[in-house]
Amino acid sequence: MSGSSYDKTIQFRAGAEKEAAELLDEIHIGGINVSELARVGLVEMLRQSLDEQDKIAVYERYSRGEISEDVARVLLGEKLNRMDEEKESFEAAMERDTSAFLTGSDGE
Repeated sequence: MSGSSYDKTIQFRAGAEKEAAELLDEIHIGGINVSELARVGLVEMLRQSLDEQDKIAVYERYSRGEISEDVARVLLGEKLNRMDEEKESFEAAMERDTSAFLTGSDGE
């Protein structure tokens, strides 16, 4: 990793957000799982913050084994599968013998 100072707990000061979560927990039958809401919300915000260059950079790091599939999947979601498929298709196309596609003006 990049040597960041993140540990396994992400904390932030919640003002109105905490009150809103507590209110929803009170009025929602069975309560709510605030931690799960926070995880899902964080994943959505992380994905929204990525531009196309960021997505490519994440995929390249995943391809080189610098980040785990779990981390890549958090950031890219289902796009990770599509990027894998596109990479395989591109590599297969690069290995194809294209000389059969070349024909002369008489069709041969």
